[in-house]
This record gives sequence, C-alpha cells and structure tokens, in this order.
Amino acid sequence: MSLHSAFPGSRPLRGRHVVRGTTQGVANTQPQPPPRALRQSYTLTEIHGSEEYDLLASPSSSKSSTPQPLNTPMTPTSSAVRVSLAPLASLPDSIRDLFLPPGYPSSVTPDYLSYQLWSMPTHVTGHLSHSLVTSSLLAAVGVSTSPAATVVLSASIKWIIKDGVGALGRLLVGSRFAAEFDEDPRRWRLVAELLSTAGLGLEVATSLYPQSFMLLACTGKFCQALAKGMGKPVFRVIQTHFARAQNVGAVAAKEEVWEVVAQMAGLIASVALLRVLEERGSSDMIISSWAAVQLVHVVLRYRALRTLLFPTLSTKRTALLAAASVRGRPLPCVAEANEEERVFADPWDVQPRVRLGVASVEAFGGALPPMKVLQAYVEAYGGEGYILVWREGAAHVMLKKGHTQIDLVRAVWQAAWLDWRTTDGAENGLATATGVGGVSGIAADVPHSEVTHNATSTGASTGDVTEELQLVRASLAALEANFASFLSGCERAGWEVGVVQMKTGRSRLRVGVLSTDREGGP
Repeated sequence: MSLHSAFPGSRPLRGRHVVRGTTQGVANTQPQPPPRALRQSYTLTEIHGSEEYDLLASPSSSKSSTPQPLNTPMTPTSSAVRVSLAPLASLPDSIRDLFLPPGYPSSVTPDYLSYQLWSMPTHVTGHLSHSLVTSSLLAAVGVSTSPAATVVLSASIKWIIKDGVGALGRLLVGSRFAAEFDEDPRRWRLVAELLSTAGLGLEVATSLYPQSFMLLACTGKFCQALAKGMGKPVFRVIQTHFARAQNVGAVAAKEEVWEVVAQMAGLIASVALLRVLEERGSSDMIISSWAAVQLVHVVLRYRALRTLLFPTLSTKRTALLAAASVRGRPLPCVAEANEEERVFADPWDVQPRVRLGVASVEAFGGALPPMKVLQAYVEAYGGEGYILVWREGAAHVMLKKGHTQIDLVRAVWQAAWLDWRTTDGAENGLATATGVGGVSGIAADVPHSEVTHNATSTGASTGDVTEELQLVRASLAALEANFASFLSGCERAGWEVGVVQMKTGRSRLRVGVLSTDREGGP
C-alpha cells in the first residue's frame, strides 16, 4: 500500500470521535496465534485555530481510557557568545561618549561599530535621495525647485498624499508579517529598501508624467509605507541584537546620535546639490542624480547589513549548521555562517528544505495515508515534539502542541540527514559517516532487519511501511545518537542554541495515548 494512498478525509469534531470504516472481513474461525506483543493505541487531533479534526479513530476496545497527552521532554541548552573587541583607543573620550553606548565594547556585539560606520553614509545618501524626489514632485506641480521652496512645501506634499495611503500600507504589513522579521531581519530590511526605492522612483517619475501625478505619487507613497512598516520592526530587532548587556535603551539613544549627525550632513549636502541642479534648470539632471544617489544608498545599506553577525538559530543558519554536521564537516562559526548565508533567499530555497507547522494533508501530499501508516508515524515520533514527513526531497513538519524551540532545531537536523541520505549520501545507503565539529559520527547504520522489526512492532505490516517511513526511522536513530553532540558543537562554535527564531505555520497536533492492548490478541 502506497504512502500517498487515498484515505477518507477527516471531519471537524462534532462529538467525541469520527468513526472510520474498516476493511476487515468476516471473523476468522481458525484458531488464533498467541499474542505476540503489547501495542499502544493513540488519538491524534489536528488543531486549526478554533477548529479541531480527529485524524485517528479511537479503538473500540473496552480497555480504552481517557486519552493522556504524550510527554516530549526536551532540555534546551543555552550559552552566550563572549567575544571581546578591543576599544578604539585613538578616539577621544568625548567622541566615544557621544557615539558609543556605555560599557563599549563589552556591552554590545562585536559588529556594532562596523554597522554604524556603514550606516552613517547610508543615512546621508538617503536624505539626498529624498530631497531630489521632493524637488521632482514640486516640479511636477509647477512649484519652484529652489531650496527655500522645497523646505516650505515638502511637508505639505507629504501630509496630503502620505497619511491615508501610507496608513493602509503600514496596516497591511503589521497584519501580515511578524515572525519573519525576527527570523530573517537582513532579508526583510533589504526588501524594505527595494520597496522604498520603487516608491521613490515612482515619485520621481511624476516630473516626466505630470498628468499622472496623483496615481504615481499615491502608488509611490504606498510602496514607501510598506517599506517603513517593514523597516521599523527590523530596526528594533537589530537594536536588540546589539544590546548584549540588555542595554537596549543605551543602544537606542546612541542610535539617535548617529542618525542626527548623518541627517545634518545629508541636509547640508542636499541644499548644495539642489542649488547646483537649480542653476542647470534641467529635470533630467534631477532624475539622473537621484538614480545615482539611490544606487549608492542601496549598496551602502546592503554592505551595512552584511556586517551583522547573528548568533541565533534561524531556519537558514540552522540548515547550514545541520548540513555540515551530517556530512562530517566542521561546524561553521557565527561569522562564517553569516557570511555564507544567502541574504535574499527564502528559507524554503535553502537545503535542506523544511516547512514547519504544516497541516497533515499538506504534509502527506494532499491526502492522509492509511491509518496503520499514520499510526506508525505517531508511534515513531512518540518522544519528539513533532512529526516529520519526508516527501519529494523536502521535510514537511507537523508540530505537536507544546513543542519547544529545540524541537524545531531537531526537525531541521533530521531533515538535513534525510537530504544527505537521499542525495550525495545515497550511494552509501545508511552508512556511518565520520563526524567533525562536535559530531562523533552520524551513527545511522540501521540494519534492515531492525527497521522491519520496528515497523511490525507498531502493528503495521512490512508492506504498509513505505520506504519514506523506513528512512524516517533511520533518521530518528541518527538524531537520537548525534543531536546532543551537535548542540555541544554549536555552542563551542559560538552559537546561542537557546535562542531559536523560526517561522512556523499555525497547525498543531494533539497526541494522546489510550490503554495498551495485545497485538494479534482476540
């Protein structure tokens, strides 16, 4: 029977359980063999918000009792990165006190200063870019582009167009995004920068197409509002990252100093540039100048973000670490992994491919498997906070209610092992690999006879247990043997394994255990 065989769909719970049909025929009148082993019966409920769905029918045995929740004990470990950075002795104390938080450098992360140094010219070019855009908007409505006129009327233009459309953009961002910003702040900050650039470009285009002023200006402000809605929460994430000593207030205060100094420099440069462009009297010069300044601005923003070194475990960074672990390579340190991380890549585009918190139907490819296979999955993952289904080269992870952050890391490690097993490790079967960087071998040499025994002990026949389930069992054996040493290796490499930032779906499973009965018994 195939893993993806059709299975009667589950229904929302109306009573206690949904009764499934049976394919069992007339009772066999021949003498039954003696009971072979004890097996447990399970309940499996999927939770979608306020809706609950029963995925397994409760056994009709009279020995059934009230379902008890499965325990999935995991003890997360954590450590803090302690990297010292020598003070900048050449700076006078007055300058240090003005720009740097108290206790620098031990009170912030090592990448704080490099980020600020790159952000300073980024702010300057940002003010230049906005001044040129404002000048273009004023020219489109026939207003003088002199610096004085720009200063007087720019606020009016912004208030007229920005408020209504901009509020809608911020509302959309706030309602749609949340965990993404914590998981991948660099990516979303660059997305915000590109949206802002698109919005500014539309506003600049009003000088070329004044007849479409309202459409271009409103669309441009909408894009900028989306960018602002993304940029602000990401900025808070970055500030929190810097505050190693939990000194978010001090970091935020010094951020204001950096930004004000950059703003003053940007305003001075803007007035000077606008005077030059006013003398030329050409709108084409404004557009070309804006394009050049904005290009430099985006490049500087990207360069500033690349200096950030996040020691927390996101989906992409955990995938890099787990992929190195299962292949027996040294675990990359914080700087190496952040350098290797693809900023624009979606977590789904990174090997191993993992989706966390999916619904059961999605996990199994559109239809639930036969009940015995589903029960085999439930029993195999009895000690985990999730159920992972390996399908089409990707891990689809159903999370149990009450899962921990470390359960997410375990799921990614298991997915990395499965990815290695089905790609470059396929020719070795379930062979053992030499571990490096805290992993003392994959230890995944699980004999076929053991897999078959584990399968039959669940109550499912060998034919019911698919190749995918056999791989899953082997990966669970490797996970159990190597995950503790993997975490230790991550800690030694400087990672904060107790801080996990991964976006998950909303579906959750509630697993219960009914009383045991004897397999093969009457």
